[in-house]
Amino acid sequence: MTPSLTLEELLHFSDESTRHWLQFLADQPAVKQLPCGIYNTATVLGLVRHIIAVEFRYSQRLAALDVTAYEQIPEDSLATLAALHTEAVERFRALLHDSTQNWDEVVEFNTLSAGTLRATRRKVLAHAQLHAVRHWAQLATLVRAAGYPPPFGGDLLLNSALD
Repeated sequence: MTPSLTLEELLHFSDESTRHWLQFLADQPAVKQLPCGIYNTATVLGLVRHIIAVEFRYSQRLAALDVTAYEQIPEDSLATLAALHTEAVERFRALLHDSTQNWDEVVEFNTLSAGTLRATRRKVLAHAQLHAVRHWAQLATLVRAAGYPPPFGGDLLLNSALD
């Protein structure tokens, strides 16, 4: 057997990480308003919106649904962002369990920062998950420096994925 990380496992890792962050932010509301300049956001909550908006929009794209305009994703409600995350993860899981999906199909789509791109559906799903993981790592550094160390680890070894 060749060792590999499946998209299901990557989704599990990303989902668990996001849920830890959403709970941390609910427990520490002051953190949501900390200044944050990552991806042109003004606050931590703005970055959370960005992370979840990207995930949500890619889930719609892969499901061949109309893609919600980025500007329509609200920034003011952690509960709404959590619900959008849950919806995106459920959609990704349904797609992963649908045997008719062609993950090698190349799709073309417009992005907010890189213009029009082409990638396999597999790569798009992997990107959506790794995009979140990358930004959560950036956020971990920012909130620790501000005196709010998260009470959980972000490493794969500390996550229940692959257990």
